[in-house]
Order: sequence, then structure tokens, then C-alpha cells
Amino acid sequence: MTSSRLDEIRAEAAGWLARLRNEGRSHESESAFLAWLRESDDHRASFDAVTATFELAGALKEDRKQQWRPVQMDRRAVLAGLGVAAVGVGWLAMAPTVYATGIGETRTINLDDGSSILLDADSRIRVELDRRQRRMTLVRGRAYFKAAGDPARPFVVVAGDREIVGEGGDAFDVRLGGEAVSVVTVLGNVLVVQAGQPSNRIQAGVGQRLTLTPGAAAHREATDAQAATAWRFGQAVFENQTLAQALDEMNRYSRRRIRVSDPTLENLRISGVYKTGDNEAFARSVATLLGLGVRDAGGTLIIERDHAS
Repeated sequence: MTSSRLDEIRAEAAGWLARLRNEGRSHESESAFLAWLRESDDHRASFDAVTATFELAGALKEDRKQQWRPVQMDRRAVLAGLGVAAVGVGWLAMAPTVYATGIGETRTINLDDGSSILLDADSRIRVELDRRQRRMTLVRGRAYFKAAGDPARPFVVVAGDREIVGEGGDAFDVRLGGEAVSVVTVLGNVLVVQAGQPSNRIQAGVGQRLTLTPGAAAHREATDAQAATAWRFGQAVFENQTLAQALDEMNRYSRRRIRVSDPTLENLRISGVYKTGDNEAFARSVATLLGLGVRDAGGTLIIERDHAS
């Protein structure tokens, strides 16, 4: 199925949600909805997704009032029409705005609601805003979000199979690496929800990092939030990380790539604070630290064992 057809189905699902939540709905409209729902799995999945999105904001508020007690959200509640005002379909019908950065480039995106996004190097994000919702989809890379207060519209960041929900005053960092999602909370509290499973959610407070991988339990750890988001200030902070991890990070900020000549070197550990974008200084510093050498191979810096020593 084409993406345009999926967009049409999402818009149809939102339209049905609006009609079902309208107190003036008719028996005929309910019957028509059930017929539409039975037509395909795509219809059912889209309606579930739309319902979960609009119920998510209410669940977040309820959780915070009741010390994060799980709140059940059920599609049947929508079908029963709990007297909630009708919602529009504008956010689904509107084309998202896409922002992207290249290697070594960061970009600040100031949203109309007062929120902001700092997009890291080599990253891509889709932003959808309307009267009902603020929804950002991190397609690749990393971004730092500052959510402005707006009780009527949840602030939702989608990364992989997770949805990160913030409120006014919350600030958090999200990184998507392969299928793994990393969330670091800098200010406030955020809620991390598994897409399609709104009851499966985890709170992340200030100074906590959540690492989430499909099929595995969430890993929570304390972290220095400022160090973890030092990329915002042009720095990379490594604390006993492998050389492979460090090179992956540093190569985001410079077209002068660094590689190792021997895969066994990738497991060496390093710590320190380095300036992003200056890969030559980093390579030579690390080589000195680890007793290795550096050579220039046509513009690529190769870290290798120092045969002269």
C-alpha cells in the first residue's frame, strides 16, 4: 500500500473518531463505521492509532495526578462515546514539515507554540502541528526538545516504536540508533509509551536515561544530563566508552572520517571531553592516550597500532 493511501486511511479514521465522539451521532453513522472498520486490518490499525493518540494526553494528566498509576485506555470507550467533544482531522490532513541536517550541521527549530527543537548533525525529523496536537517524528539521528505549555495539545515525539510525551517546561534528548531509542530527561518528567500499547509506559525523571530496544526490557540508569547532551555546546563527553562508539559520535560532525585499521581496536576504552568537528585533534589525542598511531589515507584518518614503538 502506498504512503498516500495510508494517509487517506488515517484521515478517514480521524473523521470517524470525530463523528463517534459527537453526542449527536446517529445509529446509521455507527453502523457505517462498523462496516468501514471491518473492511481491512489497515482500517482497524489506523483507528486504534488515532484513538490512542488523542487519549494519550488525558492518560498523562491522570498519571501525574495519581503518582503514575496505570490508566486503561480502550477503543470501546471511544465507540461508547463518553461525551468528549468532537475532534477535527486537521493534523492528519496537513502535510508534515520535514527538517534535516547534514554531517557537522546542527539546526534550531522554533515552533509557533513556543517549543523548540535542536536537531543534531546528520538527523532528520518530521513536525506536525495543528489545533489538536504537536507531533514530531524523529526519522534519523538525535534531537533536543523543549516543550512549551499547552494543556489542549500533547507534545509527542515518535522515535522507532516509542512515543515520548512531554508537558510545558519539560526538556529531553532523544536519539534513534538503529532500532534502539535513548531518552535523557534534562528538565521535568517525560512519559515513554510503546506505540500502539498506551498502557505500556515508563516515567523518566531528571538525570535519567532510558534505553529501549524492541523485544527487550527497558534499561534505566542515572546519568549526568548536561554531559549526555554536551553535543548542544559543541562537545563530546566519553566516559569509559569503546573507541567504536566514540568514532561513531565524532564522525557525525566532520567529513574527515576516522577509522581503525584493525577491528580489535574498536573495543579499547576511552574517557574525556573533546571538541566536535575537529577529528584530527581527536584522533591524535586518542592515539597518544592509547599508544597508537595515526596516518592520513587520502583524507581519512586511520588509527592503527604504532609499529615504530
